[in-house]
Amino acid sequence: MGYMAAKKHLEINSDHPIVETLRQKAEADKNDKSVKDLVILLFETALLSSGFTLDDPQTHSNRIY
Repeated sequence: MGYMAAKKHLEINSDHPIVETLRQKAEADKNDKSVKDLVILLFETALLSSGFTLDDPQTHSNRIY
């Protein structure tokens, strides 16, 4: 018998200064790799702090440095 996997939900406060800055940078340059990496880093960090594991922890650590 299988088990129920927890669903992942990320709630974002769109008024937070960090989120607002990321949005502005993304609108200014849709191909900005640093914005994409920061958003993914934010998501992966939320996963870790919620007790989930990452598929590729090495890539996560590379984003930090």
